[in-house]
Amino acid sequence: MKHETRIRVRFSDTDLNGHVNNAVYATYMEESRIAFVREVFPNDRLSLVLASLHIDYRAQTHYPEHQWVVATTWLTRIGRSSFEFYCEIRSEEGILLCEGTAVVVNFDFVTQTSQPLSDEVKARLSQYLVQKEDCDSTRV
Repeated sequence: MKHETRIRVRFSDTDLNGHVNNAVYATYMEESRIAFVREVFPNDRLSLVLASLHIDYRAQTHYPEHQWVVATTWLTRIGRSSFEFYCEIRSEEGILLCEGTAVVVNFDFVTQTSQPLSDEVKARLSQYLVQKEDCDSTRV
């Protein structure tokens, strides 16, 4: 299963030429991850920290031509204390703008260490686990 988040492109995301700044994509991916976690865990508060972020840029995003983008997010790995998000951001017309991965870690802020994911958390996350070969067939 995959999760979709529609994100509004703001004028403040752009430079003087209306080109969306590359750093903004990290924010779009973060918005997608937050929406994902809120939907999958509506009554729970997970203590997650970002451990890694990788973005590949595929096409430019311009405002006002692109006023909305769609972030599609799924999981590619669930580990002992972390999991990996995969995210594709596309224009509303379906043009792939960027894709990337983010690894988040279940974290205890008191002990400042990673903590194992519970079996319940892993079970809910597993609904969004997509194998790599399944991911490749969805790309343009």
